[in-house]
Amino acid sequence: MTTEPTKPKATIEPTKAAEPPNPKVTPARVKTSAAAPPHDPVRADRVEISQGGADRVEAGSVSVTQGGIGEAVATTVEVRQGGIGQASATDIALSQGAIGFARGDRVSLEMGAIGAAIGDEVRVSQAMANLVAARGDVTVDQSLVSTLIGYRVTIRQPSAVLLLIAGRVEGSVRPLLDWRGGLAAGAAAGLVIGLLRLGRR
Repeated sequence: MTTEPTKPKATIEPTKAAEPPNPKVTPARVKTSAAAPPHDPVRADRVEISQGGADRVEAGSVSVTQGGIGEAVATTVEVRQGGIGQASATDIALSQGAIGFARGDRVSLEMGAIGAAIGDEVRVSQAMANLVAARGDVTVDQSLVSTLIGYRVTIRQPSAVLLLIAGRVEGSVRPLLDWRGGLAAGAAAGLVIGLLRLGRR
């Protein structure tokens, strides 16, 4: 009598439930040395850009070294040998660079250039500025400012100011235009533009 060999029974293992994907976590600190994708804002607690750039940055602290940012919104902004198109922060410090428009509680510019600096306190040292306006103190040290508006203004030589409007001025400065001269220059410019427009008709 012959017996057939028993066949091994197949074992069925229970299927595991699919694990949910890990959520994406925004890093608390971002360093970049390459250009960020266009129109893709960078958001983090601290952003450091070195020899690179970004279109828009939103962070608690922003540091730029030999780089550039189109627009920065932060608590503190530090720029060294770099540039920012527009910056809005509590504290803005620029050294050997350029900013198109800066708005903050405290704005400091050293050995650089700025289009417009607006804040509670503004300090310009060995730099050039087109417009400086502050509700509080303004200090200009060995700099050239086109239009300066402030409550208390301190001028340290050698400095030059084209148009000065201030409640109190400390230091020897002779602006090329005071507020009366500024109004007269604006009226004259408006008259010339009006005559040119009439001549074209």
